[in-house]
Amino acid sequence: MPEPVISVVIPIRNRGGDRVANCLRSLRGQDAPAGSFEIVLSDFGSDAQPLEALRALAAEYDARVVHTPTRALWNRSRALNLGIRAARGEYVFCTDADMIFASNFISTLTDAQQSAGGGAMVLCKCRDLPEDVPEQRWELSDYPQLLARAAFRPRLGTGACQMARRSFFHEVRGYDEKFVFWGAEDGDMTRRALRYGLAPIWIEERTSMLHQWHPTMRTQRPFLKFLNDARFHLTKYQLRKNDARWGLP
Repeated sequence: MPEPVISVVIPIRNRGGDRVANCLRSLRGQDAPAGSFEIVLSDFGSDAQPLEALRALAAEYDARVVHTPTRALWNRSRALNLGIRAARGEYVFCTDADMIFASNFISTLTDAQQSAGGGAMVLCKCRDLPEDVPEQRWELSDYPQLLARAAFRPRLGTGACQMARRSFFHEVRGYDEKFVFWGAEDGDMTRRALRYGLAPIWIEERTSMLHQWHPTMRTQRPFLKFLNDARFHLTKYQLRKNDARWGLP
């Protein structure tokens, strides 16, 4: 079997149900050939029951679960890096489990990289669904009505779409694993990609992705957020943040 062109890496812990199923369904409803991309669910320390449910979802939507047993505090950077290490595609597309994608999203990512000769960091502004859109099963045919309800996020935001060559992520040693709990890893990675020489390409005029509303954990640990923000500003000129063991179990 040929290697996929793109590895979709999704960090996750103790999540499942309709929210994750909607994400996977939208990915398997892409206009790109199914064999051209793989889905890697990087599970960082889920409990036994959510992990079992996630594996069932993965089997239904032809995704691969990379499970890392841990009791450490949630670390999205580390979860992403573990998935990147396991990825097989020429390109890695890092995103989140609560997104729903337009059917042309993967093909738009591919077209954007081809236009840049593979030397791009492809980004997309996120649209948020309002709180009154229920968490339920949404079919591919529901996407136009959901899109009509969604609004662009007021801040720029890059966390749910960062796509570049897998070799780039290895060269810079992945996302900064010192950003713990709720970090600044997405903005940090975009800044590092630009310093590396990748061209930023934004694709929200050609496709879309929708964030399914859920309660946020952002404000639960303000001191950790302060430390992450401070680290971002103190290390923003570093290209490589981790040592050679990045992304290893």
